[in-house]
Amino acid sequence: MTLMQSKRGLVVGIANERSYAWHIAQSLVEAGAECIFTHLPGEKMERRCRKAIDALGVENPTLISMDAGSDEDLDKVFDSLGDIDFLVHSIAFADKDWLKEGKFAATPRDVFTQALDISAYTLLAMANRAAP
Repeated sequence: MTLMQSKRGLVVGIANERSYAWHIAQSLVEAGAECIFTHLPGEKMERRCRKAIDALGVENPTLISMDAGSDEDLDKVFDSLGDIDFLVHSIAFADKDWLKEGKFAATPRDVFTQALDISAYTLLAMANRAAP
């Protein structure tokens, strides 16, 4: 029996094979875990995520659309999961327009707040839903 045999959990944040979440999922799968994956809403994002998951060798993966910035989406996803043993939160967001050279220091409050909400607050929001 491997370390994660019969464990199942949610992996959030796979965008491609370079994502930290992809490498974490690779280790989990190799250790025997069952991973459930989310992707950003939209067909393009689903295809992109599915391609990366295919590279993990997971047969018939469960892939769920989720906007981490939406409490309604978080509730829907976590309510559908049942019991899980682990959560991998590996998401971050920043408006690329404000990351350009010379612009970061002028980032408006609402843009900064959105980046903080998606990158940090969602960990707390997901952990609270996963804890039970």
